[in-house]
Amino acid sequence: MDVVKEVKLLKYQMSLMKHMINAEEHPFFTFAIDHEFEENQVQAFLKILGVFSYRIKGEDISVLYQDDQLFSPFNLALDKLYVSEQPTVEELKSVVAKIFYQEFELEYLLCSLKKQCIQMEVCDFFLQRLKTDLK
Repeated sequence: MDVVKEVKLLKYQMSLMKHMINAEEHPFFTFAIDHEFEENQVQAFLKILGVFSYRIKGEDISVLYQDDQLFSPFNLALDKLYVSEQPTVEELKSVVAKIFYQEFELEYLLCSLKKQCIQMEVCDFFLQRLKTDLK
């Protein structure tokens, strides 16, 4: 099969899969498909949410710090990521822009993660910050 036919087939199969996925049960996965996220982007972002969780709770982050190859394609400064202070909305925006190379509504992204029960405390933390920033 030539490359053009393979791409067309893959696009058709993706379209079928989007119809099969219940967007109410898997809103983040639907978001990832709609925005054409790659696997390494999703993995890096989910790991960063885990780092943010440690930082929000004030837990020892040194156990996480390492020269993580997962982040190398995204030009993320590990020394800034693995600090012992609360993350900020600006930091989240910066991380999202570096990993996904695009901008979108952070509230929509965070709500899709929360509805799928992914790092709910982190999502609540940032959603609350977004609400207070809008006032």
